[in-house]
Amino acid sequence: MAFSPFFFKPPVMKQILYLSYLLLFTVTLPPKSYGQQYDRYWMGRVWGEYKEVFMRFDEDTISYYVTPEPSQISFERGILAISNAAGELQFYTNGNVVVSWDHHIMQGGKGFNQGSTADDFLSPWDPDTTYNVPYTPYAYRIIPDSEDENVYYLVHAFVINKGDCTFIDVPRMQISKIDMSANGGKGKVVYKNRYFDEELVGVGFSLVRHGNGRDWWVVLRKQDGLAYRSVLLHRDSVVQVVESAIPLPNITGLSFDDCIATNGSPLEASFDGSRLLDIYGFGGAKLLSFDRCNGEVSLLDTFATGIVPLVTIGGVVVDCSIITYQFSPSGRYLYGAGYAEFAQWDLEAPDIGASKVKLGGVPWDLNDDQTVMVGFPWGATVFAPGPDGKIYNLFRTAHSVIHHPDEKGEDSGLCLAADNAPVSCLGPNVPYYLFSGRHANYRLGALEGSGCDTILTSTMEAATGSGYTVTASPTVATGGVEVAITLPGYGSHVTAEVQVVDMLGRVLHRHRFPPYAYLHRLDVSGWAAGLYNVVLLEGGR
Repeated sequence: MAFSPFFFKPPVMKQILYLSYLLLFTVTLPPKSYGQQYDRYWMGRVWGEYKEVFMRFDEDTISYYVTPEPSQISFERGILAISNAAGELQFYTNGNVVVSWDHHIMQGGKGFNQGSTADDFLSPWDPDTTYNVPYTPYAYRIIPDSEDENVYYLVHAFVINKGDCTFIDVPRMQISKIDMSANGGKGKVVYKNRYFDEELVGVGFSLVRHGNGRDWWVVLRKQDGLAYRSVLLHRDSVVQVVESAIPLPNITGLSFDDCIATNGSPLEASFDGSRLLDIYGFGGAKLLSFDRCNGEVSLLDTFATGIVPLVTIGGVVVDCSIITYQFSPSGRYLYGAGYAEFAQWDLEAPDIGASKVKLGGVPWDLNDDQTVMVGFPWGATVFAPGPDGKIYNLFRTAHSVIHHPDEKGEDSGLCLAADNAPVSCLGPNVPYYLFSGRHANYRLGALEGSGCDTILTSTMEAATGSGYTVTASPTVATGGVEVAITLPGYGSHVTAEVQVVDMLGRVLHRHRFPPYAYLHRLDVSGWAAGLYNVVLLEGGR
């Protein structure tokens, strides 16, 4: 159990404020621990002005910050920002350029993906140019170093566009190292484009923590969808490669649509890393098991996800399938989005395909004024779980949100952008182009009791202390208080709860966190002045 004090401060309570600070200094601080707030910031831009927009998650609210100067980075379909463990912005990237928290291109921050179809090669005669092109969206991810809190790695596919049905070839995977302690804290790209695997795979890949809770599996799909390749990274070194074959018919022998759907789709991992979801042909999917200890991928089930005819602009009828998926935090439900529908499946149902529930209407695109553009089916993109326990599907001005992803059917609370315009599902007055980034699950801990949690390829000792922290900010409050928690391990089985307790021991407020969430916001504007403690409990302890 850990706790953090804060004070409610009315307009004139100077004496109480002074005494409260004396009490604060007598509190025994919780043991040193670590945070997991690497996904605290998401990004977008202001249409027409080319200024960056930063989304900062604050549980049930999201704040936005627009840079005063035009952006030094180009992006249209996606961008990824990384924070440190405490949730402070470090840098952001479009896959080709890395920009530091001060909104300037980082030292060495250009010249990624040299030789690929979508590269942005660093010109030798103009090394500081701000012109750049965004990389293939969702072909790059970021992970923190397991031993140095200032170091991060960009894991990115080497993309070659092809004319056949594979559409995109990835003949090798790359890693680039970024050290935020360099250059006066503004960061430096130590090296870039280092190849760590050189087998031909599809563009979709997933990052899952090893069962030791420190290292990372890079899970790759072969182009035909019949084999997977798991590469284990300890920091930036490959320590193991595992091949897994899937006993299914070869999809490339069926049709062009089957082939391109299989090769070009994202590969999604469940929150706990035990399952993968991959597209299997046009209108189909395969549910896979992933072993975080040994890296093996095995087949659990295949099921039809449906093909929906859609009347687009000019009366043209297009057959649409689901193109992207996301697991619910508990792993029970699966969400899918395509140009014609948002849907949910129950993965515990005897027949997964028959459990499909259509949610909302057609995800039509929205223009800059949040007007629904009926006939233009581009209002859906990849899903991304937020640090508040919700699931987001953000593409330009089409902002869709699943508020209760572990509930069945309509109770999941989908807010579909096209069904709610002109009010954004993110709240009123959100006119920005925003994108849901593919962060790995940074809050996935070790597999306790499996034998796998004792396997440490690292020479560094595990983090000291209990691993539990709770903070309340600001500590002197007149309105809102943000509560953030850290746990040694997050999961669907974890029952983390905060309670607000006054000095008489009375519990005035309770909040139970959704799985893998870490943010909660209190409104204390009507509370009596005094000292309060925010107490963190896990499993009733």
